[in-house]
Formats: sequence, structure tokens, C-alpha cells
Amino acid sequence: MKLIYAPDKWLQTRVDSYSFDSLDPVTVSGEMCKIMMAKDGIGLAANQVGLSARIFVMRPLLSKEVTKPFAVINPVIREISEEVEKGMEGCLSYPGLFLEVSRPKRLVAQFLDIDAKECIMEFNDIDARCFLHEYDHLEGIVYTDRVSKLKLDIAKKKQKKLIKRIKK
Repeated sequence: MKLIYAPDKWLQTRVDSYSFDSLDPVTVSGEMCKIMMAKDGIGLAANQVGLSARIFVMRPLLSKEVTKPFAVINPVIREISEEVEKGMEGCLSYPGLFLEVSRPKRLVAQFLDIDAKECIMEFNDIDARCFLHEYDHLEGIVYTDRVSKLKLDIAKKKQKKLIKRIKK
């Protein structure tokens, strides 16, 4: 399992339901967490590693109950706030590309954990943003789809400058 970079078609492919019969969730989520942490990320979706399964891992930043990275399997968004907030987002599959994206400030989601136990959790602020970013990946939507062409072009110019500086 390895990280896929844009413009790979996998990043815009809606993935299938996760099957506990064909994939070991402990192994899959463990490998995904290793990749995410090695890249200093806070989330990673299955299609970012070439896997067609509705699973992502995330590292919550605000939660007092959950302090370690965990897997979200077959998520369903149950409730979403009307209050929206703009914030900067990056993506491990788009190194150095940062975009200001509007997202709901809060959500409630239902999903399965690695033991196939049903979970219902509330996510706020940066954790809600991360959840929605990764959920979008599972739907075949990337954060570049959520901004205007002009904003994307400006961000890509900044990305090129950043990459040039890093390579020096």
C-alpha cells in the first residue's frame, strides 16, 4: 500500500462499500495510519492508497474522548450544521497545495469501527473539516472541486513556488 498522488484517477473514483469478509480492518487501517503519520497528515482515505473500500483514517485534534488515530468504515452523515466556516485545507495526495474551502462547522456521523461495532460521533471545527474532506474522497470528490478555477490556479502557482524552494 502506498500513497497515490494527483492527477491519478483513483482520487476521483467513488469507492465501494467496505467488506469485512474480504479486507482485514486492523491491517488496512494500520497501514493507512502509518502512511498518514509518516506524512504528518490528519486524514487518509482508501482511494488515496488505491483501495476501493469505504474506509478512512483520521487523527482527531479536538476530541477529548478519542486521542489516537482511528478508522471510519462505511460512514453515513446523520446531521450537518447550517453554520459554515472557511478554512485552509491541504491533502497528502496534493503536496504543497493549500486551498480555502467552506465546510459545515459540525456534523454527526454513524460508522463502523475496526471491530464492526456501530459508532455515532459528533465532530466539530477542524475534526469536522477533516471528516468531510476524507468523506469526500470516498465519494470521488477532491477538495480542488470545491473552489473556483481562479482560486485553484492561484494556489497552484503558490504550490510550484513552494516546491521549487523545497528542492533547493
